[in-house]
Amino acid sequence: MDSKKMNIMNAQHNIGWVYPDLKWLTEKEAVLANRKRDKLIKSISDRVSQSFMQNKIHTGKLSPGCVICGEGYWSCMFINGLCTAHCFFCCQDRKIRKERPPFEAGGITFDNPQDYLNYLEKFDFKGVGFSGGEPFLIFETLLTYIKTIREHFGKEFYLWIYTNGDLVDKDKLRRLKEAGLDEIRFNISARDYDLKPVELAVDIIRTVTIEIPSIPEDYERVKRCLTRMQKIGVKHLNIHQLTSTGHNYRNYIERNYTFLHHPGNPIFESEVAALKIIRYAVDNRMSLPINYCSSAYKNRFQGKGNRRRKASFVKEGLEELTGCGYLRSLSIEDSPTRIKRIIKILQKRGCQSGLWALNNSKTEIFIQGSLLKELIFDKYNFIIRYFEPQLKTILRIDETGKEIILNPDKKVFLRKELVAQRKGLSPVAMEAFQRLFIKNLNEGEVLKSFYKKYDLKSKEGLREMQSEKEFLISLKIWERLETGFPELY
Repeated sequence: MDSKKMNIMNAQHNIGWVYPDLKWLTEKEAVLANRKRDKLIKSISDRVSQSFMQNKIHTGKLSPGCVICGEGYWSCMFINGLCTAHCFFCCQDRKIRKERPPFEAGGITFDNPQDYLNYLEKFDFKGVGFSGGEPFLIFETLLTYIKTIREHFGKEFYLWIYTNGDLVDKDKLRRLKEAGLDEIRFNISARDYDLKPVELAVDIIRTVTIEIPSIPEDYERVKRCLTRMQKIGVKHLNIHQLTSTGHNYRNYIERNYTFLHHPGNPIFESEVAALKIIRYAVDNRMSLPINYCSSAYKNRFQGKGNRRRKASFVKEGLEELTGCGYLRSLSIEDSPTRIKRIIKILQKRGCQSGLWALNNSKTEIFIQGSLLKELIFDKYNFIIRYFEPQLKTILRIDETGKEIILNPDKKVFLRKELVAQRKGLSPVAMEAFQRLFIKNLNEGEVLKSFYKKYDLKSKEGLREMQSEKEFLISLKIWERLETGFPELY
């Protein structure tokens, strides 16, 4: 199954019975949508930066917080849940009436700043963004967290907050600066694009950023705000693609938005509006740095960073970390007699004994990827498994995991969740797997060689090749990050 089919199935599974109620691109519409989006990108490509494997388009420098995020060292702390606004695009439940404990994006709750500090230290973070709700609603708590982190980590640790600006005043801004805040980010779309709170902050906080969702209907309003943002001293403009949750998708249906079969089911028109804002800015030679943060970028780079941080705690034996941050396990399943023969072959070829291991019943041998070159693929039943490290506050009675002690009063657990298992790759596909993901050779060259192994003139040969190719390419989801923007469908 290729990634396109997998994403469609995931969308149908995650959204469930409401899937038919959403507007999706048809195959014909997807061709036109790709052309429209790609034309926009091409029109600005020689005047913008394309960083993080061309997943992120921006003009000027990125905020230090955005760099930390892309490199995988950012912790997003949802320090509260209540908010002063009720934005139609909010990903969270706005019906809540009681405040909840602070929790990190991974789902771990914290009762006090010290527990969170120990968590940041244990998992090697380099920056924190405090979000909500609206963090200013619990201002004293926010201040305590910032002070605690700054005093422990020093000046190198980067701290920023997200706010709609409703409760901002000069006294609070000065106290935040004194506590050690590096950056404040305003969502002005929540206040009808009012820049007054932003103007208060630019004279006090070192880095003032405007961070808004890309709302298609507001394209002209954002355009008109750009000059004013630049004039008052805004350092960065971050524009996010709208994504879907159970709390906002109905609002998107009402606006007739087009959903995409990508993780988070982002909105097509939102991406187009963001790219048009950047084109307008470069056409008018604006100096304000603008950063487009797409759903694909977040899924790829934030996901990778999150997984890689945790993987080091639970990586075992011969497991290897993939380019996407998953743990890969390679093995051969067979009878004890045939497993012994494999070991003899490896020993005869001078392979180190530490590069393979047996299960208890001696019916499965686990190998490091480098040993694939020593084996004849048509003789063995290979198994490829991928695991994702999952952080949990507690384990169910039927779960096992590694206990991570944060301090005498706080612990968490890490367990490896099996997310994919592949058996039955043909010798040709297994050879291509080795060349693609172990040797990291050029995909085009590997597939060209792959095609030559099949009789493409016969229907049977063509079907077999297509099936094996889809099987092989589906592994890319777990193995490596894609370059550039994903295909729209």
